[in-house]
Amino acid sequence: MPHAELDKPTGASPAKPTLSNLAQEAKAHSVTHLSDFLERTGRDITDLYRGNTSWTAVLRRADLATHPSAPGEQELLKRMHVFLHADDTERAQTYTRLVADDATPYESLPERDKTLARMLFFNLWDKAGGFTSYEEGLDTLRKQPAVRSEIRQILTHLMQRRSLRPAAPLAGPHAHIPMSVHHAYNRSEILAALGVARLGGQLPGFFAQGVLWDAANKTDALLITLNKSERHFSPTVRYKDYALSRTRFHWESQNSTASSSPTGQRYQQHAQQGTHVLLFVRVNKDTPIGKAQPWILLGPATYEQHKGSKPMAITWRLHQPLPDDVWASLPSTE
Repeated sequence: MPHAELDKPTGASPAKPTLSNLAQEAKAHSVTHLSDFLERTGRDITDLYRGNTSWTAVLRRADLATHPSAPGEQELLKRMHVFLHADDTERAQTYTRLVADDATPYESLPERDKTLARMLFFNLWDKAGGFTSYEEGLDTLRKQPAVRSEIRQILTHLMQRRSLRPAAPLAGPHAHIPMSVHHAYNRSEILAALGVARLGGQLPGFFAQGVLWDAANKTDALLITLNKSERHFSPTVRYKDYALSRTRFHWESQNSTASSSPTGQRYQQHAQQGTHVLLFVRVNKDTPIGKAQPWILLGPATYEQHKGSKPMAITWRLHQPLPDDVWASLPSTE
């Protein structure tokens, strides 16, 4: 199709988003910036991140790349999809600064930015990448101009095009944790933000549980997947979890948790014991493009009541009511 015709919306469905087709479109439009490509073609950003495709891979296939390739680039480009759910300005702006040409060294960052730097680090290397320090990994990233450019372009596009709800940062005992209620985070970001993921210790790539006791923050983090398909969940872990209302949530504990056990008692008496509960919820395990779906942070919750044991069926009261869009996306009955 001639270049002039491609510039005009035709109403036709875009071709299958293969690397070859995307590269042909980029070349036809002579665009090297992600947002320009999406605007010209009418494609959704997710079209660029199916399988192991990336914007940089498209540019290289189209002979439009402006940055040289560097050793290790291919593996990092496979991780670009982990930034697609970013939906708060603090995270997007800090990640952008961390991948800038003149990024501040890790050890010179303020504590809150160090936490965000660890969230970025584990987004890219959820099994540590063989690094022994965060600075070592971020130094390696500085040698990846194409990767850093792509991260910046993704985040810029999302912040410009996405309707952002007002930030509601965690407060009180969690005020130091750079997460905002009713925003989306993946496993790497959650574990890093809570300080659980660390080099030489727990790594996000090896974490598969749905519950987490964070001793440092005296917090039980519950990572809840609502739709538990036979493909991903065995019958023994298809717990009945669902929203009862905008402020109440029904959750079943692990089968091994008795109401009289230390964990069961902590759930029931967390307010008296000075511990806390954070709920994270996602509808499905995977997104439509086959990547892990992030969780929405529902925020702090308080124990209200429970029934049974092994598992315990607990009703939690959310401190902040669910906004319209989150409420509409969650199944509200068993």
